[in-house]
Amino acid sequence: MFFDEVAIGIVTMLLVTLVHLMATYVLIDHTDPYENLLAHHPRFRLMVALVVANVVLLAAHLVEVGIWAVVYAQKGLVVHHEDAYYSAFVNYTALGYGDSLQQTTTRLIGPMTAGSGIMMFGWTTALLFQVIQRHLPEVRRPPRKRPAHRDEPAQGVVEQEATGAASSPKVTS
Repeated sequence: MFFDEVAIGIVTMLLVTLVHLMATYVLIDHTDPYENLLAHHPRFRLMVALVVANVVLLAAHLVEVGIWAVVYAQKGLVVHHEDAYYSAFVNYTALGYGDSLQQTTTRLIGPMTAGSGIMMFGWTTALLFQVIQRHLPEVRRPPRKRPAHRDEPAQGVVEQEATGAASSPKVTS
């Protein structure tokens, strides 16, 4: 029984991983050709990129929950087949059962669903950070010049080190 549950969980997790990988490829393949589309509007481009990434990744998560729901229905983990998607979603998001009355004939499928969801949400977070990092440098405005701080030497003044020699010039970019 234990090894059957683990095997089912591993196979399902692999399927879920493949779905998320396909979503990642969709994002890569369909965002690169439009790199220059909104070149003069970097903020709008970042917004569009984040919305598209969120929609694609949400669709992937919904499909992944559906895969787990099939397992829940086939293994008889819910009384009514209509509750399989809800129960799988509750576990996938690691919320716990709450108001879900699940017939538990196995103890490992639920935690494996939660582990799968946690991994996929982590992957999603990494992809969203990648989108932000890719577009953010173009969005940022050049830094404003700020007045010198009291502790900073005025321009043209050379500091001396404790040895009496002049310090190396400061390099600013």
